Amino acid sequence: MVQQQNDEGSTESVNVKRLETIREVCRRNNKTNSSLEDISKLNIIVNEKYKILFCYIPKIACTQWKTVIASLSGPQLAYPGIHDARNFKFLSNYPTDEVKRMLKTYFKFVFVREPFERLLSAYLDKFQSGDPAFHKNYGQRIITLYRPGGNPEEKNVKFDEFLNYVLHLGDGYWNEHWQTYDNLCQPCGIPYDFIGHFENLGQEAQYVLEISGVTKKANVSFPPVKRSQTSSLVPFFYNQIHKERLYGTMQLFGPDSEMFGYDLPKSFYEIIPEISQQSRTRNNSKQRRLPFQKYCKY
Repeated sequence: MVQQQNDEGSTESVNVKRLETIREVCRRNNKTNSSLEDISKLNIIVNEKYKILFCYIPKIACTQWKTVIASLSGPQLAYPGIHDARNFKFLSNYPTDEVKRMLKTYFKFVFVREPFERLLSAYLDKFQSGDPAFHKNYGQRIITLYRPGGNPEEKNVKFDEFLNYVLHLGDGYWNEHWQTYDNLCQPCGIPYDFIGHFENLGQEAQYVLEISGVTKKANVSFPPVKRSQTSSLVPFFYNQIHKERLYGTMQLFGPDSEMFGYDLPKSFYEIIPEISQQSRTRNNSKQRRLPFQKYCKY
């Protein structure tokens, strides 16, 4: 079985620490109730044969994981396109009693990624690349709202404009590509068995397939992992953002960072010096809260 991890310990012990962090953050923010807020919004795919619940998050090996899970149901997709929702069963499709049973007995897992990097990845993929569907559904509106006199037909949404749009969504419609992990997977209401990190995808994905029994029963392996270059672009893109906009972004996505054990990207400390000062104070006083917590609220 895959067990090697890094200096922090084995994959198993690292996962235990991640689960403890989630429980601690949920308790601190009074989100310890076991009821689910709105199951219809959850991205949880069900595989009954192998008793698996997987909460997928776009831009976090979503395509690879869907491919693996789809292969467990047969060699061919029922509908063209791995992202066609009709190819999968979701937890929201089941009656309440079945949902409760699955949550107690199925193997439940999710993979996350440094939240600010994932947000940038969504922008690069859907807007900088000029995705026609996303420009039509979102880009035109973003330019109209945040670029006075701009031409909505131009597929050139800026990162700052994208963030401005996301920060002002409020109770509006949140596309899953920039929805928070908390809302997509509700880790305070669902007792996940494994929390994977995108940064160690190859090893941890194979570990999940082994401990869930999939490898033994179905002889399935995870597809080859291509190293992402997005992390190297974080300083360049976030340095373009006005400090107040960055504060807002931290407040919105900081809770995901805290819950899943991520610190701020190092470049943020250079953009906002006072955050760096808070970090030094925290380290000197051995406080456990993260330096951006001043700006983060549930």
